[in-house]
Amino acid sequence: MSSSSNVTNHINVAVIEPDFETNMKYNDDISKQRPTSIRTQLSFEGMRILEDLSPQITITFQNVCKIINIPGKMMDPPSKEKIVQRTLLDNVSGQVHPGQLVALMGPSGCGKTTLLNTLAGRSLNGVTGNIWLNHQRYEKSMKRILAYVLQEDIFFENLTVKQQLTYTALLRLPNNLTRKDKLAQVEQIIEQLHLQNCVNTPILLISGGQKRRVNIGTELLTNPSVIFLDEPTSGLDSTSAVTLVRILRELALKGKTIVMSIHQPSSQIFHSFDQLILLADAKTIFMGKPSNALDYFATLGHHAPLQYNPADFIMDLVNQDKEIREELKEAYVQNKSSNNVQCSTEGQKYLIDEPNGKEIDLINKYPINLMSNKNESKWPIGFFAQTWVLFSRNWILTSKSQFTKLNCIQAVFITIIFGLFWLRMKYHENTLQDRSSFIFFLLIFWPLEICFGGVLSFPRETSVINKERASGSFRLSAYYFAKCLSETPIKLVLPAISLTIMYWMVNVNSNFANFLGILCFLLMSVLVAESVGLFFGALFQDLGRAWVACNVSALGFLLAVGYFSHSTPYWLTVWVKWISFFTYAYNGCMQLQFMGERTYQCTDGAYIDMCKNNMNGTFISNEAIKYFNLDLNVGFNFLVLFGMFIVYRIAAYIALRFSNIRQGRT
Repeated sequence: MSSSSNVTNHINVAVIEPDFETNMKYNDDISKQRPTSIRTQLSFEGMRILEDLSPQITITFQNVCKIINIPGKMMDPPSKEKIVQRTLLDNVSGQVHPGQLVALMGPSGCGKTTLLNTLAGRSLNGVTGNIWLNHQRYEKSMKRILAYVLQEDIFFENLTVKQQLTYTALLRLPNNLTRKDKLAQVEQIIEQLHLQNCVNTPILLISGGQKRRVNIGTELLTNPSVIFLDEPTSGLDSTSAVTLVRILRELALKGKTIVMSIHQPSSQIFHSFDQLILLADAKTIFMGKPSNALDYFATLGHHAPLQYNPADFIMDLVNQDKEIREELKEAYVQNKSSNNVQCSTEGQKYLIDEPNGKEIDLINKYPINLMSNKNESKWPIGFFAQTWVLFSRNWILTSKSQFTKLNCIQAVFITIIFGLFWLRMKYHENTLQDRSSFIFFLLIFWPLEICFGGVLSFPRETSVINKERASGSFRLSAYYFAKCLSETPIKLVLPAISLTIMYWMVNVNSNFANFLGILCFLLMSVLVAESVGLFFGALFQDLGRAWVACNVSALGFLLAVGYFSHSTPYWLTVWVKWISFFTYAYNGCMQLQFMGERTYQCTDGAYIDMCKNNMNGTFISNEAIKYFNLDLNVGFNFLVLFGMFIVYRIAAYIALRFSNIRQGRT
């Protein structure tokens, strides 16, 4: 995109410079009213590093457009055209300075969130125009000084408020900041956002207003220069909304550049803003001080009733017929500052001039290079540090979800049921099938239980992980590696305890080494099954489709063992049974059960070859291995299971990486 085509035929910019002396005096007053102990916990070096993270930024955007292509069949009504273009932003321009709290308003679908995403660098496909931070064109590497607060409060809600903020600080604050300073920054944000009363409460149990403040606090930890917020007051009561905007106002007075979308604010909130940008049908129809909005629309013949909330009047106006919006868009074009001498000046005095891209508009009092050093890492902390923090967090989350009362009660009942149904089996010929069925159902319940839990894992976490990775918190590989390391031992606890109890109740094999072998096979089959679940969850990122795929695959794996049917066509079983992990787990466990020189008693009406015409009336347990046609040795079965575990884990990571690339994330 040529820069010369974007800087011609434009206007001078009239800007509102914040009164920094007043701001500093206000900040001094605020600091006097609050304890200073938290600030002093930060070392001098830590304070310097945090200050360096937050240079004062002026955002200038000029002629920003965004056009997307939509399949015609998805339109309402469907279009005959194969592809339909839709304009989400149409030549939107503006400028926001440090110390300003700016509101984006307009009807639903007018482009507020699209403009926020564009300015924050979150969605630049199909975008044309220019965006500058100070005098420098926007680059992806500048995202580190920007913060974006989503409309939805997306968290791991089993974490407490302090845990959420602490893990975020450890991940997103730079390596040259000590752990002590990172924790001090957490305490400072807690105090700044008035979260002391809920600091040790799970996020699941706090109020909507507190969740929104935690959401904002998560972004404030890195001391960003610019803060974008998508309808932060949505869903809050009036008191919570006013409190939240007051906090944002305090942040702006400290030199932050804040832009927020808001749907229909109260009169008190409306007059808290320094600047209002009003959009309709992807175009600007007003940009100026909120106090000037009613006077401007009055010049166009739209008078607000007395004692009427200005925000309500404006939203009622822009939600009227399309003809009214077209009139407002045309009036803004005519009234905004330009070199056209025929332009009406009656409404012009109520508007803030749009930037023309000249160098004078881009000058900042504090020139600083916002581009990352080529030698500077893309991530705040290294791979192993990310992995350790994510491991710690996921250990807490997995422990809470795995060791619930319901899961523990289920494990107890399953153990008792298995133990009672196969209680103290005797070493007799007629218990061979019973022993086989015990092993089979043991290998069905726990692996499938963990497998379906694995399916849920990624779809449940996707929104949180996407949010954190969009802010540059960690590598995808670090997240996946930490997840595997933390979940593996926890997922094995209940199956191990359950088998340990039922094994001796059932009287499988009194040899302790055989017990350990069967335990290893069970746990390895659990890990393989979880890996299969993780693979489908990562591949589809949709719970419904992943669940169907996992169900069908699990059923195929079970039937392929041949336990339920021995008449399955050869052309099907010849390959399916060898890709089923149940085959190898079942073979291994059965061999371990009958391994050794245990004597089994034949019974009347013998039906196995070892007891037919057997004068002794007994047979050795390892002869049963031939009866069940267990032709693969124990070591081979275990190695195949281990190989499947590795293959499915790698496949799950590739699927996760692929789904992230497909959705525009890396």
